[in-house]
Amino acid sequence: MRDPEAFANEQAALGQTWTLLGLTTDIPNDNDWIRCSLGGVSVFVQRFGVSIKGFENVCQHRFHPIRTSPRGSGLIRCAFHHWVYNQEGEAVGIPQCRNLFGVSPKELGAKLRKVEIATCGVLIFGRFPAQAPAKSAPASAADRSGPGLNESLEEFLGEAWPILKSLCRTGIRPSSTTLNVNANWKLLFEITLEEYHVHAVHPSNLGKRGYLDPERASYPRFEPHSGFFHNGQPDDLSTMAASCRANEYSPVDYRILQIFPNFLILHIQVLHSWYVVMTHYVPIAPDSTRVQSWFYQASWQRPDASWFRLLVQRWIELWLPFIVGIHLKRINQEDHVICEAMQTTAGSVTEAPLLGLEEQRIGWFREAYRDALARSNRPKNSKDDQG
Repeated sequence: MRDPEAFANEQAALGQTWTLLGLTTDIPNDNDWIRCSLGGVSVFVQRFGVSIKGFENVCQHRFHPIRTSPRGSGLIRCAFHHWVYNQEGEAVGIPQCRNLFGVSPKELGAKLRKVEIATCGVLIFGRFPAQAPAKSAPASAADRSGPGLNESLEEFLGEAWPILKSLCRTGIRPSSTTLNVNANWKLLFEITLEEYHVHAVHPSNLGKRGYLDPERASYPRFEPHSGFFHNGQPDDLSTMAASCRANEYSPVDYRILQIFPNFLILHIQVLHSWYVVMTHYVPIAPDSTRVQSWFYQASWQRPDASWFRLLVQRWIELWLPFIVGIHLKRINQEDHVICEAMQTTAGSVTEAPLLGLEEQRIGWFREAYRDALARSNRPKNSKDDQG
């Protein structure tokens, strides 16, 4: 949380884990693209017709960034010397190529580093392909257990796959916000993994409303992910997944799923409407995180009511997105204040925290985090390798 070298090694390792990069709603048209961060490096995701591809955001000629804005539309062309790449990341347009390099663009063979891309509903996930271990190297215990580096996105998400696909189905039009927070990404993610802080940090927003009462909750764990189901039962995750798979899901309570390493999704009732909220904690530096949030009003069936009540409800719903946006911003800011304060003591902490029953998901997350770093191909210059 303080050391730039350790942060870089951490991010390089987590770059091999399926990570949210953005939404297909951000790139609705052919050649639309967005710039993202994966494994501590800049990448971009671009639409090519019905296909979505991802690449490291650096030209293979003189290593100029190809995308210098957060989003846009157009060919993959470097502004430095106008090298053009196709949808496979191959350099196909190089000015004066034969005169300057003595070969054709195809013979030169310059290629962008690819990002493996998969979607679940409107969610775009990516990862850098893991390097194959040496054939003579024996498989470690970390390699033989837990989620593998070569598993598909569906395998990685497990029972969350049909849930995310249902909650984030094509056709939604979410509102979005982006904030920069002066705290490490793990602090921001971990505060969402416990309810113990709610009455102290959110007394007026959540503490008095019973949204997060741990005594009436279940905590599904489906490694490396977890969740909080208000008024839940131990088998509710499987039941919810089956209902979503059959397009029959209808919510009754607050539920949240934390998807490793840094993404969460929840649904919450506001008056007679249901809202889905998604948050992505993007690591920028040891002490800096970009928090991206999306929310939209879901179309789940509402309770029966008189025509007058429905008319009033429709009028209220016109203002709900504005109200919900303010409410979510206030809750996030309360969490951010706590995390920024914790960042100031991060360099002096040498012991494990004392985790209570309402904080058990933090322990689960830390186990998944250690496993992910152990399974990755660590850099040769890591501090562990140097002793």
